[in-house]
Amino acid sequence: MIIVDELPFAHVEGEGFRDFCKAVQPEFIPPSRVTVTRDCYSLFIDERVKLKDFFGKLTSRVCLTTDTWTSGQNLSYMCLTAHFIDDSWVLHKRIINFVQIAGHSGEIIGRTIEQCLVECNLKRILTCTVDNASANDVAVQYLKRRVNFWKGSVLDGNYMHMRCVAHILNLVVKYGFKDLHTSILKIRAAVRFVRSFPARAKCFKDSVKEVISAFYIEFYML
Repeated sequence: MIIVDELPFAHVEGEGFRDFCKAVQPEFIPPSRVTVTRDCYSLFIDERVKLKDFFGKLTSRVCLTTDTWTSGQNLSYMCLTAHFIDDSWVLHKRIINFVQIAGHSGEIIGRTIEQCLVECNLKRILTCTVDNASANDVAVQYLKRRVNFWKGSVLDGNYMHMRCVAHILNLVVKYGFKDLHTSILKIRAAVRFVRSFPARAKCFKDSVKEVISAFYIEFYML
């Protein structure tokens, strides 16, 4: 439940949860958050060993996707996902790493990916999809050299670097918004004005109701 619903470990110590457990089964004693943390970590270690053994027997090549970001606490994180097709031609996806990194430089990202691949026993890499950033160019070039050294690439890794289409589309839209910057600011200010008070929101909802025989309603809306 903790993992599936992405609940904090301290959830088991909450008054509501303990009252619920007591009502369902009075003899059940909920574990502490320390116990839940230990059990979840043990489960993680067991599943990681299984995943490493699975990748060691995998005959197909693996495509990687990675993303990095900075949290509100100014901490940098990286997530690495493996995509592959099994012997039955079924597509699979596995998150193989979610780790805090020292920064967003290409060398740091590349070395972090390399370390994860070594830990997961992954050497047969087909592609690596990343955001369209210069740091990722450096990271993929570093990864390409390492995979070539492992003799796990295709065509010397010349087609390993894949650029994320969604990120490119996002950049295109942002660039197009520059021409509409003034209009967007006005619309945003209008939305904030309407949503700042419930009375304004109600008045706005009443104004946008279209009445064919009363053109002045649309006039007031505008």
